[in-house]
Amino acid sequence: MARRRKRTDKTSGWMQAVVFNSLLILLPVVGAQVIGSAFSGAAFSDSPGIEAIDQTRRNIDDAFTSFAPRNSGDRAQFWYDLVDRELSEQDVAAAHGFLLAAPQMLDKKDVRELMAAADAERFNRADERLAAAALRKLPTEISLKYEQAQVSARVLDTQSEAPETPEAELTENPDAPETGIGGPEVDIAGPDRSDETRFRLLGTFEDLAENSERWLHGDRVDAIALKITAIGLIEAESTDGLSDANIRAASILKSALRSRRMTDDFKDYLTARVNAALPDNVLRPALTTALGGLATTEVRTERVKAAYIGAIDPRGLQRLESDLEQIDRIGGLTSPRATITLLQQAEDSSDLRRIRLVAEAGGDRAVALVKQSGNAALRVADTGIRWTMHMVLQVMGMTLSAMAMLFVTWSTLKRNIRLRKRAHGPLPN
Repeated sequence: MARRRKRTDKTSGWMQAVVFNSLLILLPVVGAQVIGSAFSGAAFSDSPGIEAIDQTRRNIDDAFTSFAPRNSGDRAQFWYDLVDRELSEQDVAAAHGFLLAAPQMLDKKDVRELMAAADAERFNRADERLAAAALRKLPTEISLKYEQAQVSARVLDTQSEAPETPEAELTENPDAPETGIGGPEVDIAGPDRSDETRFRLLGTFEDLAENSERWLHGDRVDAIALKITAIGLIEAESTDGLSDANIRAASILKSALRSRRMTDDFKDYLTARVNAALPDNVLRPALTTALGGLATTEVRTERVKAAYIGAIDPRGLQRLESDLEQIDRIGGLTSPRATITLLQQAEDSSDLRRIRLVAEAGGDRAVALVKQSGNAALRVADTGIRWTMHMVLQVMGMTLSAMAMLFVTWSTLKRNIRLRKRAHGPLPN
């Protein structure tokens, strides 16, 4: 009987040791998976949640604080120089971003004065009140320079409504000049413009037919810009809000392509997306048929339009539209020219969503951050903890494993005390 009890105790102890060691290995693995799911960059979504926006905004503020010199006496001059630098580069969005970052970059005394002045402003939005108060803290020559740059930006926006020639829009030109505040001229089909104006900014299907023929003949035509134009023209015939967003995003992408302000990786990514929406192996034969034979210009144009519509891959277009939605949202949070500056940091879809998140959290602060720290600015994007069903199950598994480990520890301790009593008798009082 004693031998059987001893064998049972030995087996029980061995099993508890196996369970304990297994849980000791399992817990860190499950914990790492939970942390990875919660904070991994792969979790960046199309529409960031409030937790992600709030955490990213805190990270943005911390980044601007880290830029400022430690010596409080140098902080104001450093801030003046940053704003003046952006104005010299005609980047009003970045200059505005540094105005909004003033509370993080100035010393405590200046910040108290700044916030008191902002509270006295009559603008509705907090950022507008802050920017107005920060503008008054700048030296007179810099504040005047800022106001002049704003006027120039509005003039250039008005000039950008002029239609472009097909050649200027679609021909690859490495020497294309950049104009405008902070980048190339951008034609944006805004929601407040008439259908006629939107159509004129995109060009016409007749222009598209002409450039498509040049593309088929091997002329130097940017095929990606050509396809983006076609998608924009097709979308322009729709009146829903999604189509307007796609048109605005297509305009931004065309400007970025024309001025070559895009990383090679992101251009490759965009090329793959556009080609998936309008595959060459379907589009080229369709255009060859549409442009073959004798026909009037009107008939040829209608045939080319039908060729593009027929060549669209719905699934590929849907994936492309998810990116166009991100770009349009970034443009709405900042400006079209600022969006091109931000897109210069993107290499893939994940970066595009990081930029969206930083823009959601900071507006023009995102542009200033990029101008100051380049691609490192994207690291401030933080998804926070996203409670998906998968993560909930992982947390439950980790909790159960921890409870089981505590139970095994308690059982082992209780067993050892019992064996000690059995071996040595009752403990003396």
